[in-house]
Amino acid sequence: MVVRIRLARHGQRHTPVYHVVAINASKRRDARPLEKLGEYDPIPRTPAAFAALPPKANVFGPQKFEVPKEKRIEWNVERINYWLSVGAEPTRSVVKLLERGGVLTTPHKWQHRWSPAPPVTERGIVVAEE
Repeated sequence: MVVRIRLARHGQRHTPVYHVVAINASKRRDARPLEKLGEYDPIPRTPAAFAALPPKANVFGPQKFEVPKEKRIEWNVERINYWLSVGAEPTRSVVKLLERGGVLTTPHKWQHRWSPAPPVTERGIVVAEE
């Protein structure tokens, strides 16, 4: 029984929200997972703290300011590390998310498969990033 850490799509049409789940590799995308490990919202949205603020107004009319939008990602690092330690294999998209979030540090087991290769000089020497 191979367990994978992958994304399960939820949400509405054109507004996806993905759950990061641990699931048997042979199961379909939206099947019941062994465990839900987190959520990922790929669409940049206004945080709830900014959405509740009323628009500012002054004597010359409403003041416009840019509200920062961000992609939301939440996960349980302890449970992800547990599943990785017992042999669960993350998919490409999950590896990229975990690298960006700092859960997987380079070098890691899946780097040679799905991560971009480290830069190489003319002589074939790998350049280490500091």
